[in-house]
Parts: sequence; structure tokens; C-alpha cells
Amino acid sequence: MTTVSTVADGRVRVEARELLRRRRLAVLFRILLVIPQYVVLFTWTLLVVPAVAIAWLALLLEGRLPSFLHRFLSAFLCYQGQVNAWFDLLSARYPDPLRTGEHPFRIEPPDRLRQPRLVTLFRLLLGLPALVLASVFNVVLSLASIAAWFVALVLGRTTAGLQELGTFCLRYQLETQAYVTLLTSTYPRLAPPEVTPAPE
Repeated sequence: MTTVSTVADGRVRVEARELLRRRRLAVLFRILLVIPQYVVLFTWTLLVVPAVAIAWLALLLEGRLPSFLHRFLSAFLCYQGQVNAWFDLLSARYPDPLRTGEHPFRIEPPDRLRQPRLVTLFRLLLGLPALVLASVFNVVLSLASIAAWFVALVLGRTTAGLQELGTFCLRYQLETQAYVTLLTSTYPRLAPPEVTPAPE
């Protein structure tokens, strides 16, 4: 039975639709190959910072993100997630900032929902515990990616366990980023979002 996910609950969905096979040459030169992606991310981040400031004011006034800001911040979230997924060997597909929707490491940002103004006002303060936990998961993800790097060089593939652990850590980080960058007022959770069965 086919399943679809809904984002009406304000959560970020992450789904890896790839095989575990990894090309050894791409694994070996991962650090060099990711440099252009980090240049794009750095440039994009320079635009995200003022965009979040504008989004904060817009949410305080209107209680909802303007659609153009939601699209912009969502695109950044998806691209950053796919760059991290590729670098951490969760994905074999090289990221493309213009085709994030076609990437097999699928990231679904939350819908543009109304957000409580009081939560918006204190968003950074409220997000501190999640940011601390996300930084812990970043360490776990880094360790898992180092293990995956050695495994992929030897076997030409990663393992299902490393893939699942890495995806879990990355999803929590993306949920935290979505919360802090005002894409959603739903607080990050350890439990993955539920998947809603498609109507028959």
C-alpha cells in the first residue's frame, strides 16, 4: 500500500529513498567534493539571517509567515539537509540547490501554518534546549559518518544501522532548525512523525 506523509502538524519529514551502495571514489574525496556545496550554503546563509529577522517581525504582526519567506526558508532547509546527508554518507546523490524536490533523500518542510505570537517572541530562548540536544546529535552523526566512511571504502556500501541512526540525528537537527528559523512553532521531538496512509 502506498503511503504519503502530511506536514500539517508542523513537523519536518525526512525519508531516505536510496540504496545503501556508495561509490568508493566519491567517498574517498568527500571533503574536497563538498567544498562547492559549502560555498553555496555560506552564501545562502548570509541571506537567511536577515530573512529570519523579517520573518520574526512578520509573525509578530500577522501570526503567519509570508509565503515568499516560507518558500525561501524551506528551500534552504531542504538543501542544507541534503548537503549534510551527502557529506555524512546518508545519501549517494550529489546535492543540487535547484532540484531539492527531486532528490532521493527527501525532506518535507512543514506547511505555512499560523503561529502563536508569544511563542514567536521568545523563540530563541525556547529553542535553547533543542539546540543543545541537536548539537549532541551532531556529534553522534559525525561519529556515525566516520564509521560509514570506513565501511563504504571497504565494502562499497553503508549499513542499514548507520543509515537509520544518521537519518534520525539529521531529522532532529532539521526540526530544530525549522523551529529556530520560524518555519514552524512545533517543538522538535525525538519520535519521528507519523505517516498517514494514502486514501484508496
